[in-house]
Amino acid sequence: MPELPEVETVRRGLEPVMTGRRIAAALVNRADLRWPLPQGMADRLTGARVTRLWRRSKYILADLD
Repeated sequence: MPELPEVETVRRGLEPVMTGRRIAAALVNRADLRWPLPQGMADRLTGARVTRLWRRSKYILADLD
């Protein structure tokens, strides 16, 4: 598990590259994640635009349009 400063460093590096960009394709290949993902999640993500990248605790979160 990364330390909190490492997570923030990664978020700051990703933010200028990802904000405003569209997700070209998404692949969901892990059914055993902490929370199950809804059916069709990859289709819902494909084409979405990242409006904001932020952090809550050690999670990097993306707001989408």
